[in-house]
Amino acid sequence: MKSNKILLFIIGSFLSSPVLSSPVLAWQVFDWSSTNVQGLYGGDFIFSDTKRGTATIEHAHGWKYGDNFFFIDMYNSDGLEVYAEIYSSFSLSKMTQEEIAFGPITDVSLMLGLNISSGPESNPFRAYLWGLKFDLNNQYFDYLNLSITAYKDDAVKTYGVQITPVWSFPFTVLETKFKFRGFLDLKNASTNSAGNITMLAQPQLLMDIGDLLKWESDILYIGMEYSYWVNKYGIEGEDESAMQGMLSVFF
Repeated sequence: MKSNKILLFIIGSFLSSPVLSSPVLAWQVFDWSSTNVQGLYGGDFIFSDTKRGTATIEHAHGWKYGDNFFFIDMYNSDGLEVYAEIYSSFSLSKMTQEEIAFGPITDVSLMLGLNISSGPESNPFRAYLWGLKFDLNNQYFDYLNLSITAYKDDAVKTYGVQITPVWSFPFTVLETKFKFRGFLDLKNASTNSAGNITMLAQPQLLMDIGDLLKWESDILYIGMEYSYWVNKYGIEGEDESAMQGMLSVFF
């Protein structure tokens, strides 16, 4: 029963968010779409069970005026907890029908974001982001971008800044295909009530099992994720270093 309430909370938050309720985001035909489901298990977490399993759903798609992305994490932390992030980007090149590019930047987008969690139960976490996303993609990456956004946690009076690079780099070693993908969130001190800079990095190293076994490529991956969180939740000196094995299926 409690898990149903959690899922309804997440869905309701998505639907009521300014990101999704914008009339600009009426349903559109996707230019492209990518979804993957991940299963992870590992440990050395702090402020929760040392080891835990996590189920993650990621989805991204492009449409007429930009792209949308979300992920949902579900894991046990003194009961089922659900955490999600959703982002919508509006391409200046697509909206103006003019190429907005300079140097290594191939496009600039206006970005809106929402981060939400089912916990803590007394006051569930919610934060809003708005700013710019710079597309740095080139022939070497599946994707590479950098976002610089304002950040506002509902539980914190001050506004802050978050800087986030996101990447996916495919490469081959001895005819075996790999992906090195992930993100890094760097937040300044005014994003949390403790007043400390925080950094969360979650790189993944994945091997294409489907290709290795002569099945279909870019579908089934196995590998690991390393999570490194400096000043977790803004608490000085509480640094988390956790390694997880993972299996990922792409659609």
